[in-house]
Amino acid sequence: MTIRIQLPLPLALLFENLRTSGEPDEVVIASIQNKDFSALLDHIAEPAMDITDRAELAEELHIDWSLVVRNGYEFGFLHTNGLKKLLRFRFHRIENRDYVQEGLSLQQLALSGEEIATLQTLIHRQWNVIEKGTVTENGKVRVTLQNKSEELAK
Repeated sequence: MTIRIQLPLPLALLFENLRTSGEPDEVVIASIQNKDFSALLDHIAEPAMDITDRAELAEELHIDWSLVVRNGYEFGFLHTNGLKKLLRFRFHRIENRDYVQEGLSLQQLALSGEEIATLQTLIHRQWNVIEKGTVTENGKVRVTLQNKSEELAK
């Protein structure tokens, strides 16, 4: 059984933001380790992110990025705005275009089966991915992302 690495929110979002460059994971990892992002900055979703500070934090925490890529990772803590960034970076989904927020839930999000599986592994500690059964014209399934704290409050 492979154990996924639990990444702190700032480091997981750093990794996903740098991945939006389209470069292979090896190039992303080398950029983090060398703290040289010059080849990626013009191509990432959020170039204003404090990437050097986050890379220094990763170094301080001794993050093994090759293990993160090999075994996968999950978020230890993920608030709503962090989830929105993950959706934008990893899945190219934007609030009010691809989904809406209602309370602590994100609704009407259309994902493929593979995207649902990936998202569940990343956010399962704090979020439920609830399939609504509605299939879009391109075969994607509508889901609601519900914060587990909202589920407990009922």
